[in-house]
Amino acid sequence: MSLRLRLLIGILVLAAAGLLTLDFVSYRALENHLSDRVDEQVQSAAMSLAPELREKAGIVDIGPVFPSGSGFDHPPQGGSSGRLGPGGGLPNELPPGTFAQLKSSSGEVLATAVFGYGTTSVTRPDLSGDIPVSEFGQPLKTVTVGARGGSGTQFRVSAVADQDGRVTYVAVPTSDMKETLDQLLLIEAVVTAAILIALAGLAWWMIGIGLRPLERMSETAGEIAAGDLSRRVEDEDPKTETGRLGISLNTMLHQIEDSVRKREQSEEKMRQFLADASHELRTPLASIRGYAELYRMGAIPEGPEADRAMDRIEKESARMGDLVDGLLTLARLGELPEPVRRPVDLAVVASECRDDAKAAAPDREFSLDTAEDVTVQGDEDQIRQLLANLLRNAIDHTPEGTPVETVISAGGKTVEIEVRDHGDGIDEENAELLFERFWREGESRSRKTGGAGIGLAVVAAIAEVHGGHASALNSPDGGAIFRVELAREPASEISQVVPIAD
Repeated sequence: MSLRLRLLIGILVLAAAGLLTLDFVSYRALENHLSDRVDEQVQSAAMSLAPELREKAGIVDIGPVFPSGSGFDHPPQGGSSGRLGPGGGLPNELPPGTFAQLKSSSGEVLATAVFGYGTTSVTRPDLSGDIPVSEFGQPLKTVTVGARGGSGTQFRVSAVADQDGRVTYVAVPTSDMKETLDQLLLIEAVVTAAILIALAGLAWWMIGIGLRPLERMSETAGEIAAGDLSRRVEDEDPKTETGRLGISLNTMLHQIEDSVRKREQSEEKMRQFLADASHELRTPLASIRGYAELYRMGAIPEGPEADRAMDRIEKESARMGDLVDGLLTLARLGELPEPVRRPVDLAVVASECRDDAKAAAPDREFSLDTAEDVTVQGDEDQIRQLLANLLRNAIDHTPEGTPVETVISAGGKTVEIEVRDHGDGIDEENAELLFERFWREGESRSRKTGGAGIGLAVVAAIAEVHGGHASALNSPDGGAIFRVELAREPASEISQVVPIAD
């Protein structure tokens, strides 16, 4: 069962309960009121008709039927004197079918009268039952009796005894009261049904309006499930429940779409990474296999040719080892736990890296300029590798004898490292690509030593792990500047780089 239908049924049940309660209370109130009116008519008829019955029975009026002080010793309202109304049948305020009968103390019927019909074939009350008789001087008691023959008509009857023991029975039919109550019941039924039908239509419409945002959310969720992650829930009033739900759903959908997009990008980069790694490994492996097969087949004679082949195998093996080491470094940088962070004095580390570079390239001049207090919180081994890769990059991509400068400056929350060479510079359009894996620039900065294009990717990954970033630009004096910015203190949440997928 749908929510809309459940809400509608609940509303209708509550409304029906309220309306039926109101109908019942109204019916009972009117019934009691009309019953009191009929009782008043019975009392009025008793006072009006008793003298007529005594006269009809030939009884000399020797005293009042109702003693003074009984509440019935005054004429009924409306000016009736107790005489028959126009046409000889009925006092003005008594309903047609009013029945009166006078019995002796022994139960003999002395006189009977039915007023308002002009015929004797009328419905008469059944007076055979136990009807309480009000003694002379006591208030009248009124009871309900049926009709003779079981016609269904009911009467309100009172019986009063006079001083001589004669009993006067007066019965007023409740047909008018029943007809009025039946009409009320019909009206209540029709009105209640009409109200419930109108309420059902109005409630169905209003519930539909209230649930329309949920239906749109359901449609949007279906489209998202079908693969359209760009779909969003329409904006609603944030003060409403559906509005707040829509805002929460849109926030969740943004996060899901972002996660899926990042996953797809990671998968694409993974495929590209594997393709690039396969390509880079294929070349040295092919060279090693080729020289090995030539040597095995005897195509390379002993002597200088064999030495040259072994030298090529050694260099290609070293190149392949460097490639694997670079990949391993990138993978380790992406592992979750966070790197061990201790105070690292960049001036000391940079000085040691400069000495190592001098040993590797004695024909070059390496200068170092550092500011005071260039200490950062980080992993010393990773920072050392970052500086070594920057210096190695400058050596590999500039002419022999080109000087290399290292400048370390301090800011408020960061420390900046710059490695400047005096080579041919870079193409600034490709500045960001320099830090991509396996990417190499053109002939101006060609690979001389068999590098695989991973060194600067390692630099960028280490910088990001330490809350910074790497960039490259051309120097106004010529050559290239590779700049790395590191945070002095680790951020509250440092991004963990996953180089294989990122």
